[in-house]
Amino acid sequence: MANFNTVAGCVLASALFAMVVGKVSNAVVHPHKLDKPAIAVADEAPSAVAAAPAAELAPIGPKLAGANVEAGKAVFNKQCMTCHTVDKGGANKVGPNLWDVVGAKKATHAGFSYSSALQAKGGEWSYEDINHMIFKPTSYVRGTKMAFAGLAKEQERADVIAYLRTLADTPKPLP
Repeated sequence: MANFNTVAGCVLASALFAMVVGKVSNAVVHPHKLDKPAIAVADEAPSAVAAAPAAELAPIGPKLAGANVEAGKAVFNKQCMTCHTVDKGGANKVGPNLWDVVGAKKATHAGFSYSSALQAKGGEWSYEDINHMIFKPTSYVRGTKMAFAGLAKEQERADVIAYLRTLADTPKPLP
C-alpha cells in the first residue's frame, strides 16, 4: 500500500506543479488578439468561385526562336521528370507521358486519368497553352490534378517548350 501512496502523491504533485506553471506563464505572457484574421477564408466553396482568367503572359513565340533545347532538357530533368516520362511509347507516371505533346489534343493520352477540368478545357496543346500550363497550372486549369508550382522565368519556360517540341517524330513548326 505504501507504493500506491507514493505513486499517487507523485501524480498529484506533478499535476499541481503543471497547474501552477500554467497560471504563472499566463500571468507573465499576455497574448495579443489580432484585429482581423491573418488568413482570409472565402465564404464560397472553391467550386462556386468563378474561374479567374489565366495570368497575362507575354507571348512565348518570340522567345522560342532563341530557346536553348539543352537548357530546357536540364530544367525538364530537374523539375518535370519526377512526374512525366518523355520516351516514345513511354509509361505514364503521376503525370502523362509527354512524347509528341506539342499539337496533341488535350487530356487524351492513352492510359492516363485526367482531371475533369483539363478534359473540359479542350483544344490542342499549342505553344501558348503549354506556356500557360507550366507557368501556373492551377491558374490555367482550375481543378487540375497537376501539383506543380510552375516555372516563373520566361526563358526557362521557352527552353522547356523548345525541348518538348523536339520530342516527336516530326516536330511542329515554330510560331
